[in-house]
Amino acid sequence: MPSTSKSSVAKAFTADADTLGEQPQERYLIPLSVILVIAFVIRMLAAFFSRGYAFSDDHFDVITIAQGWLDGLPLWLNEPMPPRHSMLYVLLHYGLFYVMEALGIFSPEVKMTVVRVIHGLYSLLIVYFGYKLTERLSNKANARLVGLMLALVWFMPFMSVRNLVEMVCIPPYMAAFYLLLRQDQATQKRLMPYFWAGALFALSFTFRYHTVLLGAGAGLVILYRQQWKEAITLLVGFLVAATLIQGTIDIIFFDYPFHSIVAYFLYNTEHAYGYSTGPVYRFALTVLGFLVPPVSAFLVMGYFRTARLAPALFWGGLIFFVAHSLFPNKQERFILPMLPLVMILGVIGWQSFVQTSGFWHKRRKLLAASWGFFWVLNILAAVGLAFTYTKKSRVAPLVYLSEKQNMDAVVLEFGNHSVKTPPLFYLNRISADYDLYMIDDDMVWEEYLNGKKPLPEEFVMIYTLNGDKSTATLDSAIQTTPYKPDYVVVVGTDEMEERMARLNSVFPNLKLEHTITPSLYDKVLHFLNPRVHKDERVQIYEVVQK
Repeated sequence: MPSTSKSSVAKAFTADADTLGEQPQERYLIPLSVILVIAFVIRMLAAFFSRGYAFSDDHFDVITIAQGWLDGLPLWLNEPMPPRHSMLYVLLHYGLFYVMEALGIFSPEVKMTVVRVIHGLYSLLIVYFGYKLTERLSNKANARLVGLMLALVWFMPFMSVRNLVEMVCIPPYMAAFYLLLRQDQATQKRLMPYFWAGALFALSFTFRYHTVLLGAGAGLVILYRQQWKEAITLLVGFLVAATLIQGTIDIIFFDYPFHSIVAYFLYNTEHAYGYSTGPVYRFALTVLGFLVPPVSAFLVMGYFRTARLAPALFWGGLIFFVAHSLFPNKQERFILPMLPLVMILGVIGWQSFVQTSGFWHKRRKLLAASWGFFWVLNILAAVGLAFTYTKKSRVAPLVYLSEKQNMDAVVLEFGNHSVKTPPLFYLNRISADYDLYMIDDDMVWEEYLNGKKPLPEEFVMIYTLNGDKSTATLDSAIQTTPYKPDYVVVVGTDEMEERMARLNSVFPNLKLEHTITPSLYDKVLHFLNPRVHKDERVQIYEVVQK
C-alpha cells in the first residue's frame, strides 16, 4: 500500500478544521503545547475540586480494594474465582497508597486528590496522541480541533480524573495506533514498532479486557494487507506483554495464567442479562448524546468516510462498537474507550466532506452556529463538572465522622429508599457493614470472626436502617456486638417525622450535630428529575448517652 501521506485518498483529507471551511494560515493555529496547557488546567481544576466518585466501580473495585489490602484485608483474594476487574490497576493504587502512608499521609481526601492529579496528568496523553494521530492523517488544523475536543469536551476532564478503567485504557491503545500509523507511513519498514504496538495493546487490555477488540481490528487490517511478519510480530508483542502482566498476576494470586480472563468470560456469559440492558442501538444513541448533537451526527458521518484513510483505527473502533452493541449488558461508560477514535476520524472525515459540499458552502452560518452551540455547551459543562462534588451525600458524612475520636459505630438511615453501599474508605479506619461482616461470604473477616485475630482498636461498625428493616432487627444487631452507635446519619428529607420517631424508639436522645447540603450538581439533577434523583440532604446526629 502506498504511503498514506502521498496517496490520493489522503489529499482529500487536507480540509481545514475551521467551522466555516476556510483555510487559516498555519501561523495562526493554536500549537499543541497550548492545547496541552488548556487540558492540564481544566483537569487540575477537576482534580482539586471535583471530589467524590462517579460510579460504583471507580471506588469500590479500585480504592476500597487497594486500601483493604494495605489494611490487611484479603479482599478479592479469598474468593473462589478471580475478580472481574483489573488487578494491575488495583495493584498500582496499592503501591501508591503504601508509599503515601510510609510518608505519613493517611487522609483519605489527600490520597484521593493525589490520585486525581496523577490521573489528570496521565490523561494528557490522550490529548497528545489524538493530536499527533490527526496531524499524521490530515493536517494541523484538524489536529488542533481534535486536540481541543479531547481537552474540553464536557465529559473528558471529569472522567479523566476518576478511577475508570474505561478511561485509563485509552492512552496505551492510542500510542499503539500511533506507532502503527507512523510505521505505515515510514519509508524504511521495521518490525520492532509492531512488537511495541502489540505490547501497548496488551497494556490497554490488562486495564480493560474489551480493548482487545481494538487491537484485533488493527491486526485484521495487517493480515488483509498480507503483511505476515508484521502481523506475527504484533501478536507476539501482545502475548509477551499480556503474559508478563496478566499471566504473572494470575499465577501469583490465582490458579493459572489468564485465569482472570477465563473467569471474566464465564461470569459475563452467565450474567449477560444481570445488569443494565437495552436495545442494540443504545450505544449509538450514547455516542450521539455524549458528543452533543448536531456535531455528534457530523462526527459519526465523518467517521464512516475514513475506512480507506485509517483502516486500523476505523475497523478497530467499529468492531469494538458492534461487539458492545450486540452484547446485552449496556452501561454507557463501556463505550468511553471508543469516543476518542470517533473524534479523530469524525473530524477528519467531516471536514473533508464540508470542503466539497455545496449544501454547507451555502449554509456557513448554520454550520458556525452548530459548532458554536457545541463549544459553548461543552465548555460550560466541563467547567461545571470540574467543580462538582459527586456522591456528596455518601462521601461527605464519612469524611466528617473520620475526624471523630473514640467512635465505635455509626447508623446510616435511608428512610424508605434502598440502602446505598457506604464508601467506608473515607472513615480513615478499618470498618465494616454489619450485615456483610456477619455473613462474610468472601471470608474477608474470617480470622476476626473466629477469634484468631483481634479487630483493630479504632475499628468502626456500620449499621444500616431503611423501610425494609425493622427497628427491632437493628436493635438486635447492635446488641450482638460490643460496638454501640455514637452517631446516626439520616440521608434525605422525606417523611422525616415518621423516620425520626422510628430512630427515637432505639435512640431516645439524639442531638443534631451537623447538616450536609447537596452539591450544586445534585441539586440540578433533583430539580430536573426529582423522582429519580432524590434530595439527599444529610443530617448527622450524635447519640447522647444519659
